Amino acid sequence: MKVRFGIMGLGSIAHRFAKVLNTVEGVDLAAVASSDENRAKIFAEAFKAGKYYGNYNSLVSDPEIDVIYIAQTHDRHYDLIKLCIEHNKGILCEKPMLLTKAEAVEITELAKSKKVLLMEAMWSRFIPTFIKAKEWVQSGRIGKVKMVQASFCFNFPFDPSHRLYNPDTAGGSLYDAGVYPIEFTTGMLGEYPEAVKATATFAETGVDDYVAMTMRFKSGALATLSCGLSAGTSMDAFVYGQNGYVVVRGFLGSKKAELYDKNHQLVETAEAEFEDGFLYEIKAFAELFRQGKIESDVITHQDNIATTEIFEAVMEQINR
Repeated sequence: MKVRFGIMGLGSIAHRFAKVLNTVEGVDLAAVASSDENRAKIFAEAFKAGKYYGNYNSLVSDPEIDVIYIAQTHDRHYDLIKLCIEHNKGILCEKPMLLTKAEAVEITELAKSKKVLLMEAMWSRFIPTFIKAKEWVQSGRIGKVKMVQASFCFNFPFDPSHRLYNPDTAGGSLYDAGVYPIEFTTGMLGEYPEAVKATATFAETGVDDYVAMTMRFKSGALATLSCGLSAGTSMDAFVYGQNGYVVVRGFLGSKKAELYDKNHQLVETAEAEFEDGFLYEIKAFAELFRQGKIESDVITHQDNIATTEIFEAVMEQINR
């Protein structure tokens, strides 16, 4: 069964997604949509989409589309997800899927009631090295986990009109970058924090420029996480246990993970070669649709709700 994709929102992330989608067997780029019809036409021609539309209503009303990838800015996800659910389209939504717990709970219940597949595009959880590293951690290879360290910070020149720095498009480092170390941690540990502490600095537009977070989990694990827009940090993530530790190199799209014993001796290495890690989430999402599933067990509905709870806890503290 070929899964027919539509793409909603045609910015840079959609270009990347469409390029990878065209390399995956068993899927088809059926249509794309933008509020600018000419832009949609150019995109469709570039990526060999079957159709293009100048509005989103036409896209979701197309009976020849099975699922829709939402590549719009964070602030528009809630309304667009609802629109897709109302038209019974499976949804793969860019991260963060939603920003508040109330929205996440409502959308999850709506998707379940309509039996519609809903998944956040947290592609890094589908990378083989992440899966292997999680297996090491969950199987006790490093003993009781004591600390997780992860950071996603990059240097993007200040531009008040860019979505990253624009409060009207839910800009800021937490939503755009912080979601990655947060969901790396909750995914690796298989639990959500019971306590969250945060502090931040801010850009001239008022959005968070840099955020540092600490978390405590019921299992006894702690986490130190950070995200930022104005200075880069190492992309290697660490999970420390009483009997050793795991390093996930370049954790967003990791091609190597390493297992060390408590004497810092390398015990095992896992490697994966790929051009773009979007490949794995596209394959996984398409297979979920073929199987009639409405939820992924890799990035669950509850994962998304928990992430919004963390967002709210951080925002409440940094905006005091």
